Amino acid sequence: MITIWEWFTQNTLLVFALLFTFYIIAFNKLPSISGWQSFLNSFESKGGQLMLLWVTDIVVLAVLVHYWTGFSATLQNFMTGLISGINGAFLGAIGARNTQAGGGATPTLGVGFVPGTDPAEKK
Repeated sequence: MITIWEWFTQNTLLVFALLFTFYIIAFNKLPSISGWQSFLNSFESKGGQLMLLWVTDIVVLAVLVHYWTGFSATLQNFMTGLISGINGAFLGAIGARNTQAGGGATPTLGVGFVPGTDPAEKK
């Protein structure tokens, strides 16, 4: 027989989701249409895309941590490579963000060219 504490520890996320849903419905905290639209529009920026990638990474890690012991060694190696790829994409996206002048400036590399002289002309 399962105790109440064991059930709670296995279903913590479900309990918090139910409490959150009850709070929203009971206290009429549903978002307005304009608030919901601005929330969705925030994902169309570089920062929003990075947040989606980060949340996806956290969810994948949480699932892997929960079920890791049941995986075979081959699947564990594959998942390790997959997580490395996701984290590499996340860190690469952060590194690719332009931070000069508030993110709006285009970085330039000033390289000058000085033509050389023909060695045959030197006498």
